[in-house]
Amino acid sequence: MSLLRKTLLYLVLAAIPVAIGGGWLFHTLISRVVRYEIDEQLTSDLAFVEEQLRLADRPNTEGQHLLDNPHVEEIPPGRSMKPVFSDTLEYDRREKQQVPVRRLMATMQVGGHNYLVVVKQAMGEFFEITQLLSVGIIIGFLGLLALLLVLNSWVSSRLWRPFYQLIDQLRLYRLDVRTPTTFSTSTITEFSQLGLALNDMSRTLHQQYIAQKEFTDHAAHEMQTPLAIATTQLDQLLATEPLTQEQVQAMEGAQASIRRLTHLNKSLLLLTKIENNQFADQQPINLSQLVNKLRHSFESYAQHRQLSWDAQVAPDISQAMHPNLAEVLFSNLMKNAITHGLPNTHTQMVLTNTYFKTVNVGLPLPFPSEQLFERFVKNPSRPESTGLGLALVRQIAERYGMRVDYAYDASAQLHAFTVHFPDDLQSAL
Repeated sequence: MSLLRKTLLYLVLAAIPVAIGGGWLFHTLISRVVRYEIDEQLTSDLAFVEEQLRLADRPNTEGQHLLDNPHVEEIPPGRSMKPVFSDTLEYDRREKQQVPVRRLMATMQVGGHNYLVVVKQAMGEFFEITQLLSVGIIIGFLGLLALLLVLNSWVSSRLWRPFYQLIDQLRLYRLDVRTPTTFSTSTITEFSQLGLALNDMSRTLHQQYIAQKEFTDHAAHEMQTPLAIATTQLDQLLATEPLTQEQVQAMEGAQASIRRLTHLNKSLLLLTKIENNQFADQQPINLSQLVNKLRHSFESYAQHRQLSWDAQVAPDISQAMHPNLAEVLFSNLMKNAITHGLPNTHTQMVLTNTYFKTVNVGLPLPFPSEQLFERFVKNPSRPESTGLGLALVRQIAERYGMRVDYAYDASAQLHAFTVHFPDDLQSAL
């Protein structure tokens, strides 16, 4: 959930108890004000009745007969009552139903007579006015709250627009461009400072990337040259006559070491380039054609290893990858299956729109399977291996959102490597 939506959600959640509490408070306040005004009116009516009693024997109650208001009753002397307010229900003959009534009872002595006086006020209309006012105020409050939320959303979206622009620029950020990415600034101080900090970071990362790229390129060139010279000179020495058997064996061992060093150098440089994002260019690769091409390339090697080679390749499987990395990924898996397959056994490879899988018969791993994709982890019985082939497989697979799994069936001695393609490839197919 975005920060803006979460802010609005918290405002709504905070406004709910405020609206409920505010509605109750407004209703209570209005009810008390109305009751106070009615009590004042009843007190005034009681004084008016007393004045009428002083001027006449009975007060004028014409037009007030529906609720017998005011009610004046002569009572025996000696009884007295202070003014008392109370609420009750009385039958209203005009409304033909019980209605709430506020009344004031008191005794008074006028001209030697003792009277019980009750003045009343029907409360139904006042309750309706109170409810209408309360509902109106609550509706007005909710409308104002909704307007404030809309205004807050609009203002916040404008205020946070520079921040989302920076996020969009970060999503498109690439190190392999010629010039470092320049992030936009804003009139808002905080976002402007963030943009300046990102610009400094972009320049620093770009300089480091250029320096590492130059180092990788120079290292690849400078290390390959002396290795090639050493290989050539050893070939020339091997052609020299006469050489003893010990000298030939020593030179062949040196050549093997140089070949291993050359392979190790290429693998390490490739890993470094992948980590430095120097293979950012992508294009649709027909994996079916690539796998078939590699299968034919490794066919003679499989025959040399005395392995039967079976392939099941679905047609027209494509994936956006760098061509070199795609070839390294699938060739390393195929070569691994052939190299570690036992002679006179069956090796299989399967390509579908969801995965690529290699299966070979081999001895159990001499180390935990969790270390299989780590760098420089290799079978001690194969010292010529660099221990980087499967590390490259995992590095390339993770780069393109693929997942590499390994499984071993101990009963059949089957090693299975599976590269699961991302969901977007499956949906596209």
